Amino acid sequence: MTELTKEVQSLVNQLHLSDQEIAEKFQFTQHGKKLTLDESVRFISFLKQELLTTTEA
Repeated sequence: MTELTKEVQSLVNQLHLSDQEIAEKFQFTQHGKKLTLDESVRFISFLKQELLTTTEA
């Protein structure tokens, strides 16, 4: 299993917060470009759904 960076572990530990709260705490980028608030919220929602799917399997 891959070891998580401190930043990723911090994000995972805060996934219980609302998408909006997480988006305000972290700066998400893709290919060096900062995501908009809406894009960040969608990404966080995706992460939460993937985590649920993974833990249910």
